[in-house]
Amino acid sequence: MASTTASQRAPCCTARVARRHTAFSSPMVCRGLRSAARQRQQAAGERRALLRVFAAQAAPAQKTGGSGSSGTVTDDNSVYDVVVVGAGISGLTTAQALATKHAGVAKRVLLTEGRDRVGGNVTTVSNEADGTLWEEGPNSFQPNDSILQAAVDAGVADQLVLGDPTAPRFVYWDKKLRPTPSGLDAITFDLMSLVGKIRAGLGVIGIKEPLPEYEESVEQYVRRNLGAEVFERLIEPFCSGVYAGDPAKLSMKAAFGKVYDLEKKGGSIIGGVFKLIQERQANPPPPRNPSLPPKPAGQTVGSFRRGLRTLPDAMAARLGDAVRTSWQLKAVSKEGDVYKLAYNTPQGQKEVRARTVALTVPAYVAADLIQDQVPAAAAGLKSLVYPPVGAITLAYPESAVRADRLDAQGNLPGFGQLHPRSQGITTLGTIYSSSLFPDRVPKGQVLLLNYFGGVKNRKVAEMSDDELVEQVDKDLREMLIKPDAPKPRKVAVRVWPRAIPQFNIGHQETVSGAQQDLRSSGWDGVLLGGNYVAGVALGKCIEYGYTFADQVVAQLQKQSKAA
Repeated sequence: MASTTASQRAPCCTARVARRHTAFSSPMVCRGLRSAARQRQQAAGERRALLRVFAAQAAPAQKTGGSGSSGTVTDDNSVYDVVVVGAGISGLTTAQALATKHAGVAKRVLLTEGRDRVGGNVTTVSNEADGTLWEEGPNSFQPNDSILQAAVDAGVADQLVLGDPTAPRFVYWDKKLRPTPSGLDAITFDLMSLVGKIRAGLGVIGIKEPLPEYEESVEQYVRRNLGAEVFERLIEPFCSGVYAGDPAKLSMKAAFGKVYDLEKKGGSIIGGVFKLIQERQANPPPPRNPSLPPKPAGQTVGSFRRGLRTLPDAMAARLGDAVRTSWQLKAVSKEGDVYKLAYNTPQGQKEVRARTVALTVPAYVAADLIQDQVPAAAAGLKSLVYPPVGAITLAYPESAVRADRLDAQGNLPGFGQLHPRSQGITTLGTIYSSSLFPDRVPKGQVLLLNYFGGVKNRKVAEMSDDELVEQVDKDLREMLIKPDAPKPRKVAVRVWPRAIPQFNIGHQETVSGAQQDLRSSGWDGVLLGGNYVAGVALGKCIEYGYTFADQVVAQLQKQSKAA
């Protein structure tokens, strides 16, 4: 549900509802927090200070262009250094990184998009008449340094908004919405039994079965390390939210590689943490970019005042004429050391030539483009699964919310809620959009973004809008909304037929194998990127966009040396 998720990012962003408090963060070893009142006060002050720094650092947008600028498009007879295919958030970040970090090497860059707008599945919509603003794809992001850098580069850092890092997250279990642990309450929270907590704690310190030689699924890894309760009550709904996936098939090392590596490093989760600390002390990471503003407090989430689409639109504006929308790539071929890209455009058919091609489109689109030239790579990419997911946005009057879900001021607190499949709820999860960010709905209403479908519920693609609204409303009345409340206002229903790539067992080998097949076939100038490579969260895609730009530049330099 949350992540955040990308160049053709899937909408299921429930991740952020649970990301802060999964068992992977080991509630048994969490540090104690200060009182809630003091923490909220401190976090609010830090957020205000952060936004003041953003405002001071954000530069006004400038037009691209001019001799040698990556924002300048040369004529169709020229050979581009790089053509980035796909102007979702992955492609935009890659192109922006090429323009800001590598203009000396990637002097001629073109970014093409088959649709009539940039942003991929980042889809912010607003109704100016009634003041409603909502997301139909990813809902938010974790404000890591890569996202801060992208926002600064695009000139929109001053428009960032941050959620309250102390806002609770909930899991529906045994007929009740129960908060996930956030510190000292790891001992007292009622989502897990005392036995389940002890089992998880023993696993964290290494009293568990050893790491097997075969590739484990997420379910196998969590049950072995942390026990059944952690899996069933935290991780299973978390996987539904992040991937809309099946944790019995998702690969632990592919989907949650950083956690998987901890056990490999230190024999246990806590042992891996200590090893990681020792490694960083011995080999400190490079200093943080001093031009970036301070990191936000806590594990909050972010957006922009006018929604997530602010960022891709600003990136495209900065890139200027280097961006081409409604350019549908039909074929890629190779002539000598140059790749030829055949497009259908509003101006007719066009051919573009390039030294390198960075594909940030979904895997199944990339597969079609290379099918004739490198069929082995295409077969691997076609094997990746993208289940359907629906994003259903509903508005209710504040009076419709159950009294026990409101705070002392009568507001609905929290990030949102996750629903284990075992609890009889069809909806994957719900984000409290109007509680997270300001000015999302008219006063007196609450705005709820609900995710539906996934690997285990593909019928979402066959259901009508009214059927989806009816089912989501029915689910919400079991947990959050009063049973006798008036019907909701249907704000929007968006079903993504191919939503989130599944990082199932064998995923990493499939993707790396496809890239190797390209190299072995003499197509090493075609590079694979996007959310099926980087990860499904929006922040992961932006972070990888900078890495992907480095890879593209390395390929250009390799070609130059070989010439």
